[in-house]
Amino acid sequence: MKLKTLLSAGVALAAAAWASPGTAATANGPICDTAAYVNSTTYYNCTGSSHTALDVGNSSCGEWNHRGMLVGNYYYYYYGGCAAACYGSTCNGGAGNYYVVSGANGWDFRQLHFYANVSSGTKTCDRCALGLVGGTGSATGPHSHSDNRQYGTRKSAWYTSVGTTCGTNAYCNNRLGVPTL
Repeated sequence: MKLKTLLSAGVALAAAAWASPGTAATANGPICDTAAYVNSTTYYNCTGSSHTALDVGNSSCGEWNHRGMLVGNYYYYYYGGCAAACYGSTCNGGAGNYYVVSGANGWDFRQLHFYANVSSGTKTCDRCALGLVGGTGSATGPHSHSDNRQYGTRKSAWYTSVGTTCGTNAYCNNRLGVPTL
């Protein structure tokens, strides 16, 4: 009887952990340039096919730092190895050079397509330089792609909940979203 009660309690705890919403973080713009704007959100180029992520660009490649967007100290795991590119390359399954910040219950926050430089590498930091704005992987031009996923499925609430839309200024001190980790 005690074993049955103990097993039931264990199942209830596991279910509660699975259903846990995770922890909210704050995400600011990835480029410290006043010319940085959101140019894709739920749809590519704001009117095309499904995208469910933020693309931020400032019409430059290899010039401006691509910064970690999360406010506070987070562990950014680096997936690199892609040659410098501004208009796409075949590397890392289309993600190009990218970082992942992992949270609880299958939540991840990813930043993709940057141009690696001396700043690139796995690190714990608060909005530090990750590389340069680039277009590595399946990119049609230089930009910063950011998405929030749970168990691999992209979620849009992290940016729609704060009103971020196409044309939003994405300067590095402007809040663009509240991803779950």
